[in-house]
Amino acid sequence: MMGFTNFLYFLISLPFLGGMAISLVFMTFSLFSIFKNWNTGRNKELFNGLLISGIFLLITNIFLFIISKIFYGGFYGNFYLVIVALIVIALIYFIGNSKEKIYPDNYFSNISDVEFLKRELNNTINVFISVFDKSKSDFQEKSEAKKAQKFESYKNQNTYNNNNSNYNNNYNNSNNYNNAGSYNAYNNYGGNLGPAPFRGYVKDDWSFPLYVLLSFITCGFYQLYFVYKISDSLNIVCDGDGEETSGLMKFFFLGIITCNIYCLFWDFNVMNRIQSNAPRYNRYTQDNGSSFLLWLLIGSIFCGLGFFVAWYIFIKNLNLICKAYNMEYANAN
Repeated sequence: MMGFTNFLYFLISLPFLGGMAISLVFMTFSLFSIFKNWNTGRNKELFNGLLISGIFLLITNIFLFIISKIFYGGFYGNFYLVIVALIVIALIYFIGNSKEKIYPDNYFSNISDVEFLKRELNNTINVFISVFDKSKSDFQEKSEAKKAQKFESYKNQNTYNNNNSNYNNNYNNSNNYNNAGSYNAYNNYGGNLGPAPFRGYVKDDWSFPLYVLLSFITCGFYQLYFVYKISDSLNIVCDGDGEETSGLMKFFFLGIITCNIYCLFWDFNVMNRIQSNAPRYNRYTQDNGSSFLLWLLIGSIFCGLGFFVAWYIFIKNLNLICKAYNMEYANAN
């Protein structure tokens, strides 16, 4: 009965958790926009965005508190998010009443005017759309430049590796160095397979600090995006190994049904698949699913540090094999 109650509580709370995540993302974007576009004649609209996200965050938490009261007889929620929302609202109020006025006199006295609210909301939305479009354009330009620079370095690295490989082959042949049998026995699974067919470049620069930060800010929703991208990338990079990494829907629903046990099983299989397929790209790692779970479960006893170590290893190995795949085809494309 308790399991059904928890499941029902989760289903009812899910829309509000989503709203809370959206509020936090929009609040973060508002702060970023204020930082990048301060004193460009749009301060009022930028701070309105911050105010709206703070109010919406406060409202979603109030609903979560009410739902917790109904189901469990007490308040269980993210009180720190309420504090953040109150701080943001207070910050806007004090800035608005400081000498450097962002809002004109008696601005908030018009808050009961529906037409005034519609006009201000429309202006705020338009400003944020323009800021988003500009930020997106700047990001794409920087991303393309970074990608071109990255694949140029891949080509240079491949040239170096090929020259070095030719030198080693000549050296080994001249000295009859033939220990390949024992080496292939150790990595027989991945070593007998060549690189996966090219199906487009995959992301190979996942950031561990950014993963932690965005997972926290979005209340775990970023991790779902992370899982979606990982499954897609691994099924490209490891194509031909006879396995398949399940996608987001299976991860999400089986995770709920099994109380996250399936999520651990998924992480375990991903780590093992990376280790097995790394030799296809002349990469090798000692970390596998077992070491990941050891750090995650046992290592977390030490003030929770094992969690961070486990995910650092996970992302490091993911970048390793994805980068090797990209480098394999950098010269050919």
